[in-house]
Amino acid sequence: MRVPFGVWVVGGVLTGALGAGLVLGTGALDDPGRTGDDATPAAGAALTEQQAADAAAFVAAFRRSRLGTFVVDSTFERTRPDGGDGEVAREVRVAQDPPDRLQRGVRGVTARQGPTITRCSVEARRYRCESERADRSYRGLVDDEVAALEGYFAGDVSLYVPTATAGGCYTLELARPLPAAPFGTSARFCFDDETGAVTEIRVERPEAVDVTEATSVSARVRPRDLRPPEDGDRVPDG
Repeated sequence: MRVPFGVWVVGGVLTGALGAGLVLGTGALDDPGRTGDDATPAAGAALTEQQAADAAAFVAAFRRSRLGTFVVDSTFERTRPDGGDGEVAREVRVAQDPPDRLQRGVRGVTARQGPTITRCSVEARRYRCESERADRSYRGLVDDEVAALEGYFAGDVSLYVPTATAGGCYTLELARPLPAAPFGTSARFCFDDETGAVTEIRVERPEAVDVTEATSVSARVRPRDLRPPEDGDRVPDG
């Protein structure tokens, strides 16, 4: 499926993720810039049978998104309910062909090529890059992320109550108070049916709403899509 993603906009991005905003990054579940959540949600309880089924479907969709092959271009935007200055929309790209993965944003690039991790920051319109050997396999990292996600729906009182909605989307509502809750007080995730890629992440917190929204998705990944810049390369205009 190739769609212009305005379909799942809710108001106003990854990650982060699940890496700018909440786009899901190359390590564990990402949530850059998160702060404490002061809102007190309704008392939680163990998931109902339907909620447990929705939780299992969400976890499966997340796992698929981390193991799929695709290129996703997205925008990230942060808005503040109090009317304060937010963050202008910025472009994010995720290219993935496991175990290789590259995430590119305004502030830099993080890439994994086999066992090598490369991180590039931006200084004076040039990339400054460092590489190191990964201490975990890509599959091992995905397994860790999935286990952490499953934990949010486990126990006598789950952390989040999930609901499957139309269009391959899921909403998560915080069920019990937790400072710096990983997905805020409420979140929405959408996944592309063909590739499994994450196409929308909306995370609501008392102090801000972060929305990562895909503008294009392709199942075709070229070698250059996964290749990180060289140290000293100039950042392309635009």
